[in-house]
Amino acid sequence: MSSIIQNNQVFNNEVPFCRVYSKESKQQLEERFLAHRISYFIEWQDKSIFQRIFDRSGNKIVCTFKINKGELLRARELAQGIEGIKFKDYGEIKNTERIKRRSEAVKTEDTGLEMPELKFDNITDDSKEDDE
Repeated sequence: MSSIIQNNQVFNNEVPFCRVYSKESKQQLEERFLAHRISYFIEWQDKSIFQRIFDRSGNKIVCTFKINKGELLRARELAQGIEGIKFKDYGEIKNTERIKRRSEAVKTEDTGLEMPELKFDNITDDSKEDDE
């Protein structure tokens, strides 16, 4: 019996969702994601030399939240109102951007081409009469 998952298959649906610039914003966003069961991954960016020099309080951070691309709409609604967040621009997010079945993806518009009529010859039972 062979395994369903092969070594060359990749299942990576994580996309960058937003960039967070303060510890308070990060904490608020994490709490909302956890409360609404949205899985996330935090990717930390190194601070530049200027950020290290001018940030005396240590309150400034730079990190990117990555989430599943199927949760973008719900996560965007949850993150509204949190200060210190810059969203990644994916254009207008709609629920209709899901993968469609092949039959739904095919256009059903009238192309102006006519399908030729199929002609069938009527077969008579002459061969049965000959056998008798």
